[in-house]
Amino acid sequence: MSAATIPNLKRIEFVPGQRLTAQDLTDVQDSNRQLRWLHNRCLHGWGIGIGYGVTGEVGDTSVTIAPGYAIDCLGRELILTTAVTMPVPAVAGVSSGSGATVPATFFLTISYLDDSFQATEESRPGVCMPAGTVRLTEGPLLQWQQFKDIQDGLNVILAEATVLNCQLNAALGLDVRRNALPSNQPYINAGQVPPAAIAWTPVTGGISTFVDTSAAKFAATPAYFAHAMGSRQIVVAPALTYSLVTVPVIESALPNGFVLQIVLLMFNSLNQVVAVDDKDIAGLIPLLNWTIVWMGIEG
Repeated sequence: MSAATIPNLKRIEFVPGQRLTAQDLTDVQDSNRQLRWLHNRCLHGWGIGIGYGVTGEVGDTSVTIAPGYAIDCLGRELILTTAVTMPVPAVAGVSSGSGATVPATFFLTISYLDDSFQATEESRPGVCMPAGTVRLTEGPLLQWQQFKDIQDGLNVILAEATVLNCQLNAALGLDVRRNALPSNQPYINAGQVPPAAIAWTPVTGGISTFVDTSAAKFAATPAYFAHAMGSRQIVVAPALTYSLVTVPVIESALPNGFVLQIVLLMFNSLNQVVAVDDKDIAGLIPLLNWTIVWMGIEG
C-alpha cells in the first residue's frame, strides 16, 4: 500500500455552544469510517471473515447465500444480514468448438455498495425543512460474473457455478473462496514438474526455468524449496560423460510461481569441482531428464 492511498483525515472537535449541522455529524461518521477502512486494509487481509455460505444442488435454478461478513481490498466491510436467494444465470450454456453446447462457468461475487445505492429504511421530517433520510440499509452487491470481469479484491468470490439449460450442472465450487482470517497453522503445498513440461533456458553459470505453482492457490508469496531430481551422469558421447553437481537457486518468487535457476558444476579429470563451461550448457539441456520437485510454505 502506498502513502497515496491514505485518506486526508481531520480530527473533528466541538466547542460549547456550537451549532451542529447534519453535515458536522455526517463528517464524524465519515472520518470514523475512513479510519476503520484504513485499519482493515493495513492490518488485515481481504476476503471472507465469517458466514457467506452458498448452497445449491445439481438441477437447481437458484442458490441461497447465508448472512456473512467480508472485507474488500480497500478495507470496506461487506455485510449481509439476512439470507438471500439468487437465481442462477439464465443461459443455456456456451458453444464448444464442435458446435455442441457445454456448461457456462460463472462466479458468484460480492462487492461494496456506496450509500447512494442503498435503500432508504427510515426518513424523518426536518424542523421547518423537508423530510430526509436518516437510516439506510447495509448490504453488498451480489452478482454473477465471468472470470474476465472480476476485479480481484474489489469483487470477493463466494462460489463457482457451472450452468447448463438455466440450472446448476454440477456441485458449487467453494475452493475459490478467499479467507480473510490468518491461518492457525502454515499452509503447505507441493508439486512436481515432469521433464517434458520443463523449458530450460541457458543462463550464465547454469540453466533456468519458471515453475508454475498457481494450482496451490497461495494467497501470499510462500517460502519455496526446490530441487531437480534425476541422474547427474550425463553421457554426451561414448568417451565424454559429465558428472554434474547442481546448486538450486530460487529467484523472483511470487504466489503463483518462481524462477528456478540451477548452477551447473562438474567433476574434472582431477576429481575437482569446477564450473561447466557456458558454451557447453546449451548442448547439455536436451540430455537432462530431470523432474523438478518443489514445496511452498505460507504463513
